[in-house]
Formats: sequence, structure tokens, C-alpha cells
Amino acid sequence: MTDGRTVISLSVGPTNCYLLKTDGGYLLIDTGYEWEYRTFRDRLADVGVDVDEVEYLLLTHHHDDHVGFVNELLDEVTVIAHESADELLRAGENDRSGGGLLNRRVYYLAKLRSWITPEWDLTFPPVTLRDDDLLVDGDDDRTLRELGIGGTILHTPGHTPDSISVLLDDGTLFCGDAAMSRPLWAGIRYHTIFITDLEQHYESWRKILDSTAERIYPAHGEPFDAERLRENLGAYSDDALIEKDPITDRYDDFG
Repeated sequence: MTDGRTVISLSVGPTNCYLLKTDGGYLLIDTGYEWEYRTFRDRLADVGVDVDEVEYLLLTHHHDDHVGFVNELLDEVTVIAHESADELLRAGENDRSGGGLLNRRVYYLAKLRSWITPEWDLTFPPVTLRDDDLLVDGDDDRTLRELGIGGTILHTPGHTPDSISVLLDDGTLFCGDAAMSRPLWAGIRYHTIFITDLEQHYESWRKILDSTAERIYPAHGEPFDAERLRENLGAYSDDALIEKDPITDRYDDFG
């Protein structure tokens, strides 16, 4: 929990979700995998929040571990996402049209997971957004403030084209997978483990560093100071990315 009045952290499986207080209820940042909805309800109960109090759902991007049980919430929430997420959500699978895994250690970790968890196939129940859902087309300083949240939505692509982050006025940044702190022992150096476009990824880091962000709350791992991004900016090159798909052992699934 970063602020007992306005922000609640929820660990739902490997994905950190966050609740931000709005004028009338809560905004939820991300969901977990499809099969983690019951865990999510339990975590809500633990912090004394009813699911009916969740009025908005902001998706940092379309991946399976962030949108898995969105359909369970659609009757309750208005979805906020980047406009490019619309088609990706309807596809029901992680976009792997380019880029690759960060390094060889990450590749073998993903390979091990695919053996241990055969149901993990980078797909999710397709999500169809509605006319009253809110799509942003870039940085947005209006949408959150209209909900009573002092903050800005930043477009932070690189991990995916639809990646967005939430920057609160107090310097707290919820970055989704634009950066992460787990597993640092695998040499990720605060990078996301899969990158679609490395140049965009570092452009997003520079945007974060040029903003008022001070403390970063990732979807995977513990919070860390924004300066960790500056220390590791440019640590990887395109040549380091592993394009081979750990699930199928094929290269052509990654572009």
C-alpha cells in the first residue's frame, strides 16, 4: 500500500494490481490471469472493498496476465485503455509480431514455465470493448482527473504498442510492464522480460525520467526508485533479444 487513503496494492498471482480511489469508488489497474478471478475477489475482501465499488478498470496493456478476467468485471466497470488495445483485446492472444525475450536466462525460465504450466499459452478470453469505454490515443491529462484522481496517463510503448502507465501528481508511477523488478537475478536490470520494440522501450524510459515520476510500482516485483531506469538505460541491444518462442520452439512466432 503506497497511501492508505488513495492507493491499495493487490497481489493477484504473479501480477500486482492496484486500486486507486475515485470520487465515487475505485479504479482498478489491471487484472490477473483468467483463472485468478476468485483470488482477486478474496484479495478485495481482505482490504474491505466490494467488487461493486470498482467502477473503472485501466488496462496497462493487453497481455494474458493483465486482462485474463476482464470479462468477469465488464458488467461493473468502464474500461480505460490505449486505442490500439481494442483490436489486440479482441484477438484474445498476446501480440508476438516482433521483438523477443530479453536474454537467454529469461528464455530458459519461460521454457521451464511452459513445461510446468501447460495451460500457459499466451492466450486469454477475447475482450470486446464497448462504446462507453474510454480509449486514449497518447498521453492524457484529462481522463483520470475527471474521475477525481490527480494523475496523468502516459503512453509508454515498447513492451507492447498499447502500453500505458499512470503517473500520480505525488510522483508515484504505475508502469504495468514498461519496467519490472522481478526477477532481477536473471539479469533483467529493470527491463521487461519481453520487448516488442527496444527503441520504443527506451523512449518510454526517457519519457518517464523526464516526467515527475519518483517511485515506480511495476506489475511484477517490488517498487523501486525511478533512478534505476537511468542507471540501466541502454543496457540491452536488439542483438541480445531472443526471438525464439519458448512455447513452440519456433522463431517465426516472434516476427
